[in-house]
Amino acid sequence: MSPARAPQLVSLLALTLAISAGGCERRGAEGPSAEPSDAEKRGGLAVVCTQAAPESLDPFLSPDLGVGDLRPLLFTPLVLYDTAGGFRPYLAREWAWEDAQRKLTLRLRSDVRWHDGTPLTAEDVAWTVRTAANPEYGYRSARDFSAVREAVARDSVTVEFRFSEPVAAGLEPFIRLPILPRHLLGSLGPTEFRQAEYHRAPVGSGPFKFAGRRPDGSFQFDRWDAFPPELGQLFLDRIVLRAIPEATTLLVELETGSVDLCVTGSALAEKVQGSSRLQLLALEPAGIQVIYLNTRHAPLNDARVRRALSAAVRRSDIAAVTSSLARPARTPLPATSPWIDPALGQPDDDSALAVSLLESAGWTAKAADGPRRDAAGQPLRLTLLAPQQLEAPVTALQAHLRRVGVALDLRFMEYAAYVPTILNPNTRPDAMAVGSYPDRLVYPDLYDQLHSKAPRNLSSYSNASLDSAIERLRTTLPPEERAGLYGEIQRRVAEDVPILYLVYVPRLAVAGPRLRGVRVDFNGPFASVAEWWIPPGQRVAGR
Repeated sequence: MSPARAPQLVSLLALTLAISAGGCERRGAEGPSAEPSDAEKRGGLAVVCTQAAPESLDPFLSPDLGVGDLRPLLFTPLVLYDTAGGFRPYLAREWAWEDAQRKLTLRLRSDVRWHDGTPLTAEDVAWTVRTAANPEYGYRSARDFSAVREAVARDSVTVEFRFSEPVAAGLEPFIRLPILPRHLLGSLGPTEFRQAEYHRAPVGSGPFKFAGRRPDGSFQFDRWDAFPPELGQLFLDRIVLRAIPEATTLLVELETGSVDLCVTGSALAEKVQGSSRLQLLALEPAGIQVIYLNTRHAPLNDARVRRALSAAVRRSDIAAVTSSLARPARTPLPATSPWIDPALGQPDDDSALAVSLLESAGWTAKAADGPRRDAAGQPLRLTLLAPQQLEAPVTALQAHLRRVGVALDLRFMEYAAYVPTILNPNTRPDAMAVGSYPDRLVYPDLYDQLHSKAPRNLSSYSNASLDSAIERLRTTLPPEERAGLYGEIQRRVAEDVPILYLVYVPRLAVAGPRLRGVRVDFNGPFASVAEWWIPPGQRVAGR
């Protein structure tokens, strides 16, 4: 990564920590207290909540972002992000690339054990990567390992990978991959593996082990005392994961101390910021809300019209109705990317440009109370389909487009029906609202969004030079060349606007008044779980 660009990642983390520090300062106002010793910190139960109960606890198969959050709790990732957007050792003590990043050797810790007491070895790592690389086993990011040609344990702590092509993303794909126990799953074929009970009751290797479901349906995780102290001292006895779907209930339980930490959407940010008892932490990478524009449909097959739509949008207004922590997005890159160039963003809040572009495309006639029309008298009217949870931003978008003479008809659909509708090229409407989270922070892969051959290219956009740039980014490159390619992609997407980028929206981790030691980084809400503790006088017996 270019050293000149690394501070962008650092500054985002600094913003997150500043929000967190604000919560800590409010707590300090309750009265000073001496920091207890590590022995005094040990003990207690923390209750963590999400807004939806997970169907699985294994992030290998589950697409649920909340299940992915559990990786540092239940498993021991090979590497983690550091504060500069690089990688730091975790299960892997050290690594070495050879043959122009076609060969990778990892040296593992020797003191990590599975929660059934079996040592975790290089055989587990090699088998997990081979399994992830085989699409039949269902790993959701299998394409990240499609170049794996060999994964072999050389001894109990050394694993060697060989790839058919240079690995452009380096170690980043390994951060998301949970290492699984070969001795429990290695004999299963693809179908048996996908259906295994293991995914609902996993045996992991992380700081806390799954201890079962409680009578109220919550999940209990107990401290794993064999976890290497070098990776965390572990103060809490156990963690309970509850689902609390109703936002008002969630806030009340946090305020009263019945719940110690909740992971939720950013819509609650203002209410949390108004509390003197709660600690607010913004989770990066932020999600991004976008509008896919169907380039197969007239008039969206005209780049001038698509660019006019972008110019008509005032993204700061959309951010304001979304969350106090939302911020404008004008590029296909995630907010954490070190390759963002603000000068290459999509046009924003420029009604004069929007009108000029529409008129040059033939949409010249405009009634005072209706949409523009073309020479044949056809109105400039588009249909946008969205899931219900995106109602606020798309309603604001509708008002922005109306000002320049574009009528936007909104339709809402339940998520379960929405996804197959937009994935089918024959049922896609003019425009589709989508919210998503990036798989990578440092080396974003834009294939699914923008490559002409990607099945999830919802805009049906095709540009040969853009395809070539995306393909080149999948190879190892000098930082300067990589920066140039990301710049070329941003420039082309700003000109052609196949996708209208609206806002970045972080999720929230909200800590209640009892829980201490909470911090977040690019590794998610459980990044500091080994440091969490509850003051002895505030522990609740038997809870």
